Amino acid sequence: LSKKSLRMFKGDLHTHTLASDGVHTVEELTWKAKRSGLDFIAITDHNQMISTKELPHSMDFTLIPGIEWTHYKGHANFLGIDEPYEGCFATNSEEEAAAKFQAARGREALITINHPFEPGCEFRFNIEKIPFDCLEIWNGPMRESNLRAVGFWQQLLASGKKIPIVGGSDYHQDTPFIFLGGPTMCVFSKSGGTSDLLEGIRQGHAYIVFSPDGPSVKLACNEREMMGDTVFWPDEKQVKYEVQNLKAGDIIRLVTHRTSITIFQANEQGNFEGEFEMEEPGFVRLEVLRP
Repeated sequence: LSKKSLRMFKGDLHTHTLASDGVHTVEELTWKAKRSGLDFIAITDHNQMISTKELPHSMDFTLIPGIEWTHYKGHANFLGIDEPYEGCFATNSEEEAAAKFQAARGREALITINHPFEPGCEFRFNIEKIPFDCLEIWNGPMRESNLRAVGFWQQLLASGKKIPIVGGSDYHQDTPFIFLGGPTMCVFSKSGGTSDLLEGIRQGHAYIVFSPDGPSVKLACNEREMMGDTVFWPDEKQVKYEVQNLKAGDIIRLVTHRTSITIFQANEQGNFEGEFEMEEPGFVRLEVLRP
């Protein structure tokens, strides 16, 4: 299967039901997500595991089993398996907490560090000692804590650590600022099945957008490699980008470990594409800014 044949799936990786502190059943969340134009959601109730057998089955929608491991020193999602660890969620030391993460890693859960800078539930464990796969840099409405997470991710990338990112609404109920798919994970995957979706996220073949109807983004280096992939410099220097569904006022910015360059500001609704040459080894990422 070539990467050109990968399909786009949209979803939300951080939702809660009435099994913890949400107000909806899984069935109600599924109905709301489909109505919003999503293809999948992850059920991540606080310290409440859910079995795949308990999830409603749908031919055109995917429910990913998960749990938000919730501790006074930090939260993390364990996605894709029914039982990421054995026993009680509670831990009394960083070593005991790390053991929960190591158990989840051993069982091949996708582990995300949630809202690491959110006041009151910051992630205060040492991430050098905690195994994880992804960093949640966009949780619910865009705000200062998310911007700090983006900055932290930028530092990790600049230090040579290639960490995939995720986003999710942290949905509990509708408010003026919180809604399912706000933000939306856009994942390039060969199918809408749980394992394929999570593998696409592990590979970094994904991006985050404000809502299901937000701009679409493609990054590519030659005909084979796409966003999230690694290529060798200077054999490959040209990065192609394409952004669709822009609105007037949108700004496109390319960011590397050394610089941030505004390459386009839309005067009207439409699309934009171009190429960028990497002058040295490193990374490049693309941001679309909307006032």
